[in-house]
Amino acid sequence: MGLDTGYLSRLITNFQKLGLVVRTRNQADGCAHLLTMTDEAKTAVDEMNLHISAETSTLLERLMSGEIEQLTKGMADIERLLSPLPNGAVDARLRSPRGGDFGWMIERHVHLQSSERAQLTNEAYAASVIARFLGAMQADTPRIAYWVAEQEGKARVEAALFSAESDSQARIELLFVEPSARGRGLGAQLVAACTNFAHGAGYENVVCRMNVVHEDLCGLSLCAPSSSLRRSNRAE
Repeated sequence: MGLDTGYLSRLITNFQKLGLVVRTRNQADGCAHLLTMTDEAKTAVDEMNLHISAETSTLLERLMSGEIEQLTKGMADIERLLSPLPNGAVDARLRSPRGGDFGWMIERHVHLQSSERAQLTNEAYAASVIARFLGAMQADTPRIAYWVAEQEGKARVEAALFSAESDSQARIELLFVEPSARGRGLGAQLVAACTNFAHGAGYENVVCRMNVVHEDLCGLSLCAPSSSLRRSNRAE
């Protein structure tokens, strides 16, 4: 917990005086002590846990199921943003869309832009792409797909749309990775999912369309602003 050793020693001494902790010397290591909670301490902790649980239940009872889901996702985002950055790749699960995902995708495309003008332009662009894609979904259009990547705790960190540009060519649109999750291989994992789907759906080429340059994604050679990079029957 990063506690100062002097402060920790005073804290344990106070717990002993209150009858909450018993300290005994470790027979296997003369320089160490073993700490044990007393029955009084365990009872006090149980009472506090019950009080906290009751307060939490009171707060949550007024929320509807959709609001509880929104709260859970928000807490997962907070944990992801404040947690130390892990080394190497991060495990993420790709899933199909759920209610609210498309609106979240538009919102994230707005806030990932720095200037107000860029935000408005990007919101209009993202909304038009989403509207077109939702229309295709409602019409049961084949050979289209959409992915959201979730880290542990169900925090959403990236997404992409995949649809047909022609009978032989597919396109990836609105691909993005949250800034705090970049540089860990998640973008490559998402592009691989898109290209694998393209192969199974019988497309010959895959292109990526982006209305704004994302330098973090330029390492994925498939992506270029308002351009098409083609390589037959393989990921680009």
